[in-house]
Amino acid sequence: MQRRLVQSGLAISALASSSVFAAMSCADLGTYLAAQPNVLQVSPTTALTTLTTTGTSPRCEANFVYSSRGDTSAGYAAGQNQRIVLRVGLPRNSIDGGSGGVQGAWNGKVQNLGGGGLVGAVGGVTAATNAGYVGSSTDSGHTGAENPNFAVVQATHTLNYGKLDDFLVESLRQQYQWALSLANTYYSMAATRNYWNGCSTGGRQGLSLALNFGQDFDGFLVGAPANYNTRLQVMTLWPWWVNKDIAGNSVTSAKFSAANASAIAACDAIDGVVDGILGDPRKCTFDANANVCGQPGAPATNCLTPAEAKAVNMMWDGARNDKGTRIWFPFERGANAAVTSTAACGNLGSQCWAHRDTTLDWHGLPLSQFDDETELATNIVAPFSDIMSTALQAAHERGAKILMYHGGADPLIPHRQSIHFYNEAMETFGGVDNLTPWFRFFVAPGMGHCSGGVGPQPQNLFGVLVDWVENGNAPASILSTNASGGVVTRSRPLCPWPQTAIYNGSGDPNKVENFHCGGNVETKETECLALVAKFQKETSNAYDTHARRNPATCNDNSNVPLDKLLGSAVVAPQIPADDLIQSNQE
Repeated sequence: MQRRLVQSGLAISALASSSVFAAMSCADLGTYLAAQPNVLQVSPTTALTTLTTTGTSPRCEANFVYSSRGDTSAGYAAGQNQRIVLRVGLPRNSIDGGSGGVQGAWNGKVQNLGGGGLVGAVGGVTAATNAGYVGSSTDSGHTGAENPNFAVVQATHTLNYGKLDDFLVESLRQQYQWALSLANTYYSMAATRNYWNGCSTGGRQGLSLALNFGQDFDGFLVGAPANYNTRLQVMTLWPWWVNKDIAGNSVTSAKFSAANASAIAACDAIDGVVDGILGDPRKCTFDANANVCGQPGAPATNCLTPAEAKAVNMMWDGARNDKGTRIWFPFERGANAAVTSTAACGNLGSQCWAHRDTTLDWHGLPLSQFDDETELATNIVAPFSDIMSTALQAAHERGAKILMYHGGADPLIPHRQSIHFYNEAMETFGGVDNLTPWFRFFVAPGMGHCSGGVGPQPQNLFGVLVDWVENGNAPASILSTNASGGVVTRSRPLCPWPQTAIYNGSGDPNKVENFHCGGNVETKETECLALVAKFQKETSNAYDTHARRNPATCNDNSNVPLDKLLGSAVVAPQIPADDLIQSNQE
């Protein structure tokens, strides 16, 4: 987020180094909460705290509303008050019968959990509490019934800056600070570690916290972050819009999946192993015209008409403005993104927010309007919603670690925007050698959104982060596997960007020991694919340029070394995979 919308005071001393209270029971914690300013019950029948002593998830759980501001002076609609629902789960302390941890069943640490989509409901926290952590969650300041319209004050056709700030920043601040404060109060001891764990919206939330409150965290697990929110949501419209205007909505999900399957088959060998996975989809240039009905090799079912092939090629290429300049990153070949939608407001309300009108329906707009719609959204909404800054010095100076990952076949958030963010961070911190000691990024080839897909799935990501933070074991690779019936059928190393998994040339390609991490997937060609239209000027032919990453560098006669593009040498030493992953398996 580029700037805070609304400033607010904090009513709790969440980061105290030691408690002024003796440990208390879960029931007494409820009494304590009831006496705190700005704390309300979720409903008249919902207790502030409940103690669960039986079953698989024993814990003390606090559920409450935080509300400290309201009305138009704080950016809300007239008469509207802040309403952030928070949940904090606490492994039972010794008073409530917990045992086995540093105090009761608690391991002394906090794991704050992220949400998905536009959130609108608190999530479960038992994944954290069952592992001994205090866990926390938030509804991000609005209900699911308010999605996606919560960000617009329809009566005045303005953005609801109060609700937006709660969604994007304030609910997260309250979430982690109340988790720390209630842990301190319930156990009568301060947390020794504070972590974030989230994917998608949760990944965006993690980067928001790292940017705004990085000094309060020890580690962030950031998956598939939706941080470039505005351009992402508008970009998601591109396949829908192209299908509507170019193919009359005749490209079905089945036809698009068949085209992606053909692309994978055609490009599979580029990474050195034929395995049904594209190691780097950016290098695949398969043309959908090969799937036109009647063409040699075209599928017998779900083949394409010429108009459909044109539409599919445009989807893969990504949104361009009327001048031919790429606006943002596309969904790659192999990522089965949605190709139709009836959502009148666009994806997650993007166009209703931009127009500040919840009655808008984008379907009637021509494709030539796409760049105008993008420029409107980036000027109206993005200054409040998008996390583009890589000024992560607060987290870095605290000594925090950031582990970011993204599926190479993500059909909801193009993984190239995470590549873009990480490369921008390289520029900010003077090269990869200054970044990898505390911030590492991993692309999981063939993996979908946060998980799933045909590719091997990263294993124990949060455990890898904790091992890095607490034991200094920086992940030189991360084990990823496919399994069937509990039996591992394929294993690979995930390698820190910009390295890739390289087959050793012999041995079973389904076994991790026959690969090593090395090389550099970034080339002049891939860097030049990252050139996109200048932010907030998406209708122009101007590019966002950084260092030597610009159109002049990318012309055919240019011979600028890649290390000059990224600001530092980026080729890491090649180390055998069995040496790399050993610490992750212990």
